[in-house]
Amino acid sequence: MKVILETRIREEAIDEAKAFLQEVIPDALVYKGCLNSKLLQDEKEPTSLLMVEDWESQEHHRKYLDFCTRNGMLRKLIRFLSSPPNLRYYHTIDL
Repeated sequence: MKVILETRIREEAIDEAKAFLQEVIPDALVYKGCLNSKLLQDEKEPTSLLMVEDWESQEHHRKYLDFCTRNGMLRKLIRFLSSPPNLRYYHTIDL
């Protein structure tokens, strides 16, 4: 399961947001069901950050989101955003 979180960061908060995400992403990697996590920044629009993750299932990811809500991580992330994030779940199509 591919999980993609698209975010728009307030311009004045870009460096702080990237530092925060670089700090918390390793925690996701040890959470049950997380296979991979990468943070990408748009070359032309640096306020656009994309988190791309591989999870065993959507249920595993939702449990991680519940954990992030309870420990306050999502609340901290929201303070950097200029607009609501966009979360999408994708599955692989066999070719």
